Amino acid sequence: MKSFKFKPLLKQTIWGGDKIIPFKHLNETLENVGESWEISGVDGNETVVKDGLFEGISINSLVEQLQSDLVGKENYERFGNQFPLLIKFIDARQDLSIQVHPTDEIAHRQGKKRGKTEMWYALPCEENAHLMAGLKNVITPQQYEEMVENDTITDAIAQYAVKEGDVFFFLLDASTPSVLAVS
Repeated sequence: MKSFKFKPLLKQTIWGGDKIIPFKHLNETLENVGESWEISGVDGNETVVKDGLFEGISINSLVEQLQSDLVGKENYERFGNQFPLLIKFIDARQDLSIQVHPTDEIAHRQGKKRGKTEMWYALPCEENAHLMAGLKNVITPQQYEEMVENDTITDAIAQYAVKEGDVFFFLLDASTPSVLAVS
């Protein structure tokens, strides 16, 4: 099987830091780079092949051409011509916004193809690095609304210390959209 290299998509964010460009040895002068999308089949944000026979072709076009030879039969049958993974580096100098990722069932009701499962691997990071994910305890919808209104919702979110080599897997359970973290 051939190997492919892709041109990363650098994303400047208000919370972005200054570690991605030197870490990847890029010749760029961008500031506040919060994300580097290494491989992406996300519509409108597709990475393209960097060189070789398929240079300049988007990952989804590559999947369309190579089909199961690229992603395997089961993946191709499940996801079609859309590459099923988003692989990226994140450098958050500040806390990110709170995000709620839907289960597949909720995503379908919202007109989206699927929910979102994530896995994070921590590279070298600051001594006080932390990750906030999932709720510490079950809260009612009324408590949730009150905490959002009072700007105290972060008090309900579980926090995990992060060090190099830690792995976090966020799996949205079909019955209860909670987040699990594994370190």
